[in-house]
Amino acid sequence: MTIETNSAKPIELSVQDGALAALVLARALGVGTGAQVRQFIDQAPAFSPHAGDRLDFLDPLICEMATAADGLEAVLDIIAATVTATTLAPLYMLLADFIALHGTASPEEMRFLQRFGEAIGIDRLTRAALDSAAQARAASLT
Repeated sequence: MTIETNSAKPIELSVQDGALAALVLARALGVGTGAQVRQFIDQAPAFSPHAGDRLDFLDPLICEMATAADGLEAVLDIIAATVTATTLAPLYMLLADFIALHGTASPEEMRFLQRFGEAIGIDRLTRAALDSAAQARAASLT
């Protein structure tokens, strides 16, 4: 997927960029903080060691796009364009895990996950299973 910018060269986005954009979008909608996003990507094995550099680039771009008219849908479309059939579930799972880390997901967060899952093409039953798995991983046994 590419994003056209004012520069001479379009921006190429990878699947990892799509995952980073999803986390930034969640933060822009009120889930967690920038520091929590950075800590999450530093600890998640799905991200390369250079993911922080891409986050620095994508964060202001995604936040600006998300605040524009129809921006949420535009960002979801951009993320969906980075996903392949084999990366659908892992991408959704990363976002669900990030949201679950902050305790019980609010109705707004669950609606966002639903919209995100629909945008990238994950069916309702698969989303429910992945949501339950994320909540179980985040649960405390103490």
